[in-house]
Amino acid sequence: MDDLIETDLRTARRALEDLGERRTELRQACEGAVVQWRWAREGSDLQRPQPLYRERYGQPSPRLLEEAPASPRDEQQYGFDASGEIVVAREYGGSGSFREELRVRRSETVEGYRWSTSGDPFQVNIARYTDGKIRSYVTLWPKGQGDSLHGRSIQRYVYDGDLVSEIHEDSDVALGDVGLQSGPTLIRASYDPLGRLLELREHGDRGEKVLYRASGSGPSMDKLQRRVEDRLVETLPKLVREHAGEPIYGLVLHYHPEWPLPPTIGLGLERDRQTWMNTIDDAETLRLTVWNPAEFSNYGGGTVNWDLTEIDAELTRALHAIPDNADGAAERGRATLNRAARRLQKLDWRSIAPVTDDFVVFAVDFELTDLDANLSHSVPVSLREKLASVR
Repeated sequence: MDDLIETDLRTARRALEDLGERRTELRQACEGAVVQWRWAREGSDLQRPQPLYRERYGQPSPRLLEEAPASPRDEQQYGFDASGEIVVAREYGGSGSFREELRVRRSETVEGYRWSTSGDPFQVNIARYTDGKIRSYVTLWPKGQGDSLHGRSIQRYVYDGDLVSEIHEDSDVALGDVGLQSGPTLIRASYDPLGRLLELREHGDRGEKVLYRASGSGPSMDKLQRRVEDRLVETLPKLVREHAGEPIYGLVLHYHPEWPLPPTIGLGLERDRQTWMNTIDDAETLRLTVWNPAEFSNYGGGTVNWDLTEIDAELTRALHAIPDNADGAAERGRATLNRAARRLQKLDWRSIAPVTDDFVVFAVDFELTDLDANLSHSVPVSLREKLASVR
């Protein structure tokens, strides 16, 4: 770690110590430097100087608003100084509260001081420039109470001419007691001859991951999704054979509606279903319990807790080949899971594991919103009718 970054880390630590007390002073100074106020739509994040930030994190293009909103909800407000730099940034929430960042230039660095909507110190960041180019970006979050974000992140930028070719990041960040990111990461950028970004690829302990790919370049999304589907169809029967030691009535591909891949796997135990059928009188409650993997006794921290990306290296590579910025990723992911479930449903499960006569395979989101639609994708009509008469 070079001396300048060590200096920036020490500066950030000192700033965090008295950030709560200095907010009024800093706000007066920064607001006093503002010559123009502008509003922008949610997610514009104009104050972030990190190179390739939008492509890396899938952020939408920024958009300034012509007029200030009558009642801010999720918009962002920016104060610009005489040189055109942002010195005040506010991200509004639904209740009129906002997260605030005050930014101060000090020679070759710009220091950003952030507070949460509750007014607590949230973050200090320091961007360091040389010859007008950002060379490093240090972020420090304070250790707080409960599930607060804390830790540090250091980014260094390597240039090929005027274009950032590599981002070297070293992070140790956690949310409460849960580690989110730790260790070194390398991100490489590739461009076409005109300097247009083609791809961002992350290299880390778990292999390569495509963060961004320009539209029209690289393999088709259909081909990439098919690879994931094929791996699920090949891997899941092997896992069920290994772990299903008693009769099961369902194999469920449980997914987040916005990030469906990879799914969490649930096995519905017949003994659980019989218990629910004998103790739950309301038909709709029974139905939603039987089909909800979160109710399964072996779900999550129980006897089945598969991390598919650790079990199947080929699946991991297939998932990592799908760019984070892919259009329609949520719908494509859901379609992939439904296709996999349909193919899995057609297998001879009696030769694989102890299953009931009405054994089913299906995908469902966390809120069960897609339950009926997804069942129709993978479960034959005759079996759905039989299940409906039993439940």
